Amino acid sequence: TKIDEVLFDISNNLNIDKKERELVDKIEDKLPDSIVTDMATYAIKAGSDVIRATLITDKEMDLIGAKDIAKMDDDQTLAKDVDQYYIDLKKIMKKIPVPDDIKLDVKVYDNVHFLYIFTRSNGSIRVNSAMLERFDDDEMLFLMAHEIAHIINKDYKESYRKAHSMYALENTLNMTGDNTIGSSANGLLESVTSRMRKARFQKDEEFEADDFAMKVLKMNGVGKKAAVDCLEKLQYLNAPLLMMHPTGYERVKNIKDNY
Repeated sequence: TKIDEVLFDISNNLNIDKKERELVDKIEDKLPDSIVTDMATYAIKAGSDVIRATLITDKEMDLIGAKDIAKMDDDQTLAKDVDQYYIDLKKIMKKIPVPDDIKLDVKVYDNVHFLYIFTRSNGSIRVNSAMLERFDDDEMLFLMAHEIAHIINKDYKESYRKAHSMYALENTLNMTGDNTIGSSANGLLESVTSRMRKARFQKDEEFEADDFAMKVLKMNGVGKKAAVDCLEKLQYLNAPLLMMHPTGYERVKNIKDNY
């Protein structure tokens, strides 16, 4: 099997943005015409990574999420139910409509130095107290509604599949041991896969989550300024939260233009 056939069989099944797909397509021109190494082994491994990610069930994803959150809870200091941070967040959460089949577990980490919200597919959401320090109630309402939308839309399953597919792409190239591949195509591939792994969600998923959040704001009589101010503040502060939620400027423009 030629490496380009394996590579593009995988990449063609990825749900990636047009710009990113164009970058992946450029790899084809960098690859040699044929590979004489044991590509069957690498193809099987790459294919199995994609299959494992594609076939993962919602229950399995929830178990992974529960395990992640349990470890984080052990490593962090949880705010108590009587702490003001927790009380303030619970008031915000009551303003967000959640389907009956979605069970949320929302808690606050006593961490005033790190701007982050941890969300998992099983409905677990952890908010660092730094977020509640820096953002007002309306801005937090937008943020929390956005996070809940990702849970409702099951975006975390797609994110998991995408991440494993990216590793499969890297394995297809990097495990050949061919110096030509390493020097000509690997740099481009690394830049694409690294950016896509850091950006957990696709642009359309972000816009859909924002759409839900904007509806929540409207339900509560809050204007779009809260959403715009929130996103612009995250960008200004270079908050780690935006590393997992990309296209900040595009999201701001979308909100300004369409809501």
